Amino acid sequence: MVEENEQLTIPTFIAFVRQEFGYTITYRKAWLTKQWSLEQVYGNWEESYNILPKYLQALQLFIPRTVVKIQTILALDESNQPIPNKVIFHQLFWSFKASIDAFAFCKPIVQINGTWLYGRYKGTLLVAVAQDGANNIFPLAFAIVEGEITDGWHFFLQNLRTHVTPQHGICLIFDRHESIKSAYK
Repeated sequence: MVEENEQLTIPTFIAFVRQEFGYTITYRKAWLTKQWSLEQVYGNWEESYNILPKYLQALQLFIPRTVVKIQTILALDESNQPIPNKVIFHQLFWSFKASIDAFAFCKPIVQINGTWLYGRYKGTLLVAVAQDGANNIFPLAFAIVEGEITDGWHFFLQNLRTHVTPQHGICLIFDRHESIKSAYK
């Protein structure tokens, strides 16, 4: 059922079990079963993060000249000591070549903002957009960072400037978040 409809609600699942097997399961048991089923169909969080580098390589292979910048940090053990030869994901920037090329035909105004990511691993998705001549919103670049902190914004803005918007005279619009102002100095 989950494979056919990943948006399957827990009450619907409970009703199905009651109808099929004549037994009413608890909400918790239904929720755990749905989570297990989703993991069987789509894999788990750790597997997803482990295949991220391969996905990014495929992205660059099949969409040539896509810009991808990934940063990792050393993994630490329980006593905060580095684990030799083990790194973990820190932050990621990407922009498609089509977006980079099309920015030349957009207004010289870039708007940036961030939104929280929900799920097992927290983080923030940073987005840069522009407007084309017909006032349509045009996506330019994206990043996944630890949060709306100076380091994350600096990573995003530096890559945005280097790879997407190197020209002078661009207006940057943002929500006056302190970490953006600190990163932009």
